[in-house]
Amino acid sequence: MWVLLGARRKRIVNDFVAAGATAAATAIAYHPADSVTFRRLCSYGAIADDGQGRYHLDAARLGAFRGAVRKRAAAVAATTGVLASAAAAMTVFALAE
Repeated sequence: MWVLLGARRKRIVNDFVAAGATAAATAIAYHPADSVTFRRLCSYGAIADDGQGRYHLDAARLGAFRGAVRKRAAAVAATTGVLASAAAAMTVFALAE
């Protein structure tokens, strides 16, 4: 699932970079194929709306968004590892009885 979300985000970002919409002066009208990912990027500020239905990519906010996603993924991986270790320990103790 995480890989799919990353691919969707990359596709949207690549669309903006290819169109040169990386500043307010070069904002474009954009109709995303994946509106959920697009709305997430907009709500985080990685894609900015000029108020007239035109959007541009904010590279600084995109970097912050990517960092937040990485931190969340690391937290999920760490939690999963702890739970797996606890389950393994419980199994070993149960088998030892």
